[in-house]
Amino acid sequence: MSSRMIRSGLVALVMLLAGTSFALAGTQATPVAQTAAPAPDFGSPPSGQIPILYNDHHVYATPDTLKQGRVLAALAKGGEIYVPLRSMFEQMGAAVSYDPASKVATISKPGAEVVVTVGKAEVIVNGESRPLDVPPIVYHGVVLVPVRVISEGMGGYVQWVPDKRLVVVRYVPATPPPTEAPPPPPPPSMAPLPAPPPPKNPWNLGGYFRSYYFTRQNASNNPGTQFNFSPGAKYNSSGVNQASWNSGISLHADYAFPNSAWIIGGTYLYANPMDGPCVVPANHFKGAECVTQIPPNTNADDTLPGFTLSTFYEAYLRYKGYGFDGALGNLLFNTPWANPSDSRIKPAAFQGGYLAYTFPSYWTIEGADMLQFENRTSSQFSQQTLLTSYPAGNPGLPSNIYLPNGNGINTNGFSMGKVGYNNPGGISANGYFYGVSDIVSIWWGDAKYVFAPHSPLAPFIALQGGSESNNGNSYIGKIDSQDFGAQIGANVTKNIQVAFGYDQIPWKTDTVFLPKNVTCSNSNYQVSAKGATLAYFLPSNAAQCFTNPDGTTQIYYGGWASPYTDGYATDPFFTTQISQGMADRRAPGTSWKAAVTFTSTNKRWVFIASDAWYNYGNALAPENTNEWNLDGQYHFSAVGKGPYRGLLLRYRYAQRSLSNTFCGAADTNCPAGSSIGATDLGGLPLFKYNRAQLEYDF
Repeated sequence: MSSRMIRSGLVALVMLLAGTSFALAGTQATPVAQTAAPAPDFGSPPSGQIPILYNDHHVYATPDTLKQGRVLAALAKGGEIYVPLRSMFEQMGAAVSYDPASKVATISKPGAEVVVTVGKAEVIVNGESRPLDVPPIVYHGVVLVPVRVISEGMGGYVQWVPDKRLVVVRYVPATPPPTEAPPPPPPPSMAPLPAPPPPKNPWNLGGYFRSYYFTRQNASNNPGTQFNFSPGAKYNSSGVNQASWNSGISLHADYAFPNSAWIIGGTYLYANPMDGPCVVPANHFKGAECVTQIPPNTNADDTLPGFTLSTFYEAYLRYKGYGFDGALGNLLFNTPWANPSDSRIKPAAFQGGYLAYTFPSYWTIEGADMLQFENRTSSQFSQQTLLTSYPAGNPGLPSNIYLPNGNGINTNGFSMGKVGYNNPGGISANGYFYGVSDIVSIWWGDAKYVFAPHSPLAPFIALQGGSESNNGNSYIGKIDSQDFGAQIGANVTKNIQVAFGYDQIPWKTDTVFLPKNVTCSNSNYQVSAKGATLAYFLPSNAAQCFTNPDGTTQIYYGGWASPYTDGYATDPFFTTQISQGMADRRAPGTSWKAAVTFTSTNKRWVFIASDAWYNYGNALAPENTNEWNLDGQYHFSAVGKGPYRGLLLRYRYAQRSLSNTFCGAADTNCPAGSSIGATDLGGLPLFKYNRAQLEYDF
C-alpha cells in the first residue's frame, strides 16, 4: 500500500465509526468527519517488523511465542504495511482457510467474503474484484496481506501512528438490523416437519486385497555351492534362486463413540499362497520339503512369506481429540526405528501403548511402551526382535552369538520418547530416544527445511544423525555406532523431483583375546564361533577381524543395530534401497544415493529410479556394493487427498552387486593360493529382485 493510502485512504474509513475516538497510551487519535476533509499526514512507516494494536490488544502471528521473542506482527516494506492473514482476521471473528497448492486464501464471516491469492494484486470482496497496490506475500512461512484488505473486506479502521511506531486497527462488528417476529408455526395438518439430518455414521470400514509375486535371481552364486546337488551336500540358501506368490485380504473396522473422542478398532488379515504342503510354515524350515537344492525346485522367498498368515495385527482402544492421540493394544506404530515396514502381505505390528500431545504452536511430545512385536512374516506377537530370533526370510540372530536352545531370546520390548516440531511453513525437526530392553539404546534426530514451500521448485535440505550403544544384558554383544546423514532435493519441473543423499558410520576397532572355540581367519577376515559367543555386533559381508602375531585379535565393528527393521530395508537412512541398506548390512562405512521421482499431473502414475553406492571397506579389506532400483505404479482410480480407494498395480526391480564375495568372483581380492570358490567376505556377487504387486483398497 502506498504512503498516500496510509495518509488518506485508510484514515477515511473512520466513517464506519463516525465520531468515535480512542486513546493510545495517552495519545488521542483525531476523529475524521463524514464530510471530505484534509487527511492528516501520518508519515511513512519504517521497514521491518512492527506491532499491531487491535482494539487495544497486541496481535502477533504466533501469540503463544510472544514471551520467547516478538514474532511477526506486521511487516512494513517499501512504504506498504502487511499484516498476518490468519491471526488478524480470526481476531475479527472470521474463518480463514488457505490452500497451499493454489495459494488462495478465503476469509469469510456473515455478510462478507474476501478472497486473495498470494502473488496476485487483487482482492475479491463479495464477488467483486478490486485491485491492490501490492499482492499478498509469504514471509517466514506466514501469509501476509496489505492492510487495505482489512479496510475494504471487513470494514475496519487502520491507522499508522508514527510517534508510537505501531499500526492501530479498530473494528466494531456491525449490529444486525432488527427482524420482524417470525410467523406462528403452521398447524400440523398444513405441512409436515422436515426430517432431521441423518446422524454421522460412527463406523469406519475398509481394508485391502493384495497379491504379490516375488522372484530372486541369485545370478552369480559361488560355484562351490551353487551346483552341489549331491546327496548329503551341505544346505546353502543361496544355492538356488527363490520365488513366492501369495495373496491376502485385510479387513479393518473401527467405531467412534458418539459425542466422544474414544475409538475402538481392529484389523484381521488372512493370506494363503495355495501351494500344497508349502502353505504350512513348518515346511519352510531348513532342510524341509519346501526348501531344497535339488533341481529344478526353487526355494521359497520367505520375505513375502510363501506360507499362510492369519492374525489380528490390530486390536486397540484409541483416544483422539483436544490435541491428544493415544492408543492401547495391538497397534501399527510409525516411528523411524520402529515402524510398520509395510511392503509385503502385512505390516509389522506392536503390542503396547503410546500417547502424544500436539500443541497449537506446532510442538509435539510423545511417549510409548511396546511389550511385544509381530514381524511381517509372523502371525503371532512375541517378545523377540529381528536381532534375537530366526524370523522367516531374515538374517536373524548373528552367527557369533551362541544359544544353547536355538529358539531365540525374549526381551521386554522397548520404550520410546519423542519431541517434535512441525511447522507447515517449511521446517520440521524431531528428536527420539529408544530403549530396547537388553539390546540397545538409540538417540536419533532428524530435521528438514523447505526453503520456499510455495514455490514450484520447493528446494529442501534434510539432516539426520544418531548414536547407539548396548544396554542391559547386551544379548547381541557390544554396540557402538554413530551415523550422520544429509539429503538435498528440489522439483526440477512440475512433475519431476530429484534428491541426493549421504550417510556415514565410522568403523570401530578393539584388540581382544578371543574366547575359547572362537577363531579368526586371516585369509578372509571372518570370525568363526563354534558353540561359543563373541559378544560383538559384527558386520555382514565385510572384514571382521585380524589375528596379530602376539595372539590378540583386532575386532572391526561399529554398524547400526536395528532390532525392528533389520533385513527389511525400511529404516530411515537416506541411502537405503529396495533390497538393502547400511542398517541391513550391520556394517559401518559411507554411502551415497541419487533418486529421480516422476509423478503425473493427475497423480495416477509414479515412477522412481535410484542408484546407491556403499563403501564397506576398512583397513583389512575393501568391499564395495552398488544397487540400482526401478519402481513404477499406476492407480486405476482418481487419487485424492485422503486414503486411496481402488485398484493399484506396482512393479519394482532391484539389482545389487558386491565385490570380494568368493575367490574367482569379479572384483575379488583373495589371498594367494586360495581355491576357486573359497569364501572371501561372503554374499552374492550379483543379485536380481523382481516384485509384482496387485492391490485393491476399499
